[in-house]
Amino acid sequence: MFSRKTKIMKILISLLLLLISQTVQAETKQPMHNMNSHDMKMDHIAKSATNTKQINIAVLIYDGVVLQDFTGPIEVFSKAKRLTKGKYNLFTIAQDDEAISTENGFLKVTPDYSFSNMPEADYLIIPGGSMPVVNEMMKKQNIIDFIKAYDKKHTKIVSICTGSYLLANTGLLQGKKATTHYFVADDFSKLFDDIEIIKDVRFVDEGQYITSSGVTSGIDTALYIVGQNSGVNIQNMISRALQYTFHEKETWPVAPNGMKYRR
Repeated sequence: MFSRKTKIMKILISLLLLLISQTVQAETKQPMHNMNSHDMKMDHIAKSATNTKQINIAVLIYDGVVLQDFTGPIEVFSKAKRLTKGKYNLFTIAQDDEAISTENGFLKVTPDYSFSNMPEADYLIIPGGSMPVVNEMMKKQNIIDFIKAYDKKHTKIVSICTGSYLLANTGLLQGKKATTHYFVADDFSKLFDDIEIIKDVRFVDEGQYITSSGVTSGIDTALYIVGQNSGVNIQNMISRALQYTFHEKETWPVAPNGMKYRR
């Protein structure tokens, strides 16, 4: 009798251990399954990109550059790089190898390259600065030559905010449409009367040249570029990740008491 009870107990214990083992395996496999499912979705998103070649993006930086003007687009392209598994390659370029200081001396940034060893790029981003800074930059022939050198290589040139002045100063926008920060738009029109200024927009695409309006519009422009190269799905994913609504048009603000930039 005792032997029979012992056998029954052993069988029950074995069944209980088997049940526990199966439960543990199911619980440990489930996260792995979810992870694989996530990876599969990410692979599918990366493969859905409409452009499969690497996209090289150069970002001009200089003393007094507005931080948001270049970090906004960089954040967009950084997320695009992750979603497309490395298809976006970003680097910064300055006049020389020395670190630059952003507007108000807030942050120092060491460039990846200088004008003397700049690599080829599919896009050149030209961020803006305060008007005193931009006016000084416009006097520098090496800035004009730098932008024109990329233009000759059929690089698409993208200005952000008052960076439009640096692009327009090269003569490359002559006879074309462009936009800039709303506060300086009238001054831009007077200074470059051979360029048609477009208001109430976030950016203007003229093929090889894309100009953006004020500051945060650089995010819209970068999202637009991602949409062109990698499709609307990736563009929308980045918008959601940034909690930012992409838009091409916007009614510009009106400065109080008719204020605007005057030389």
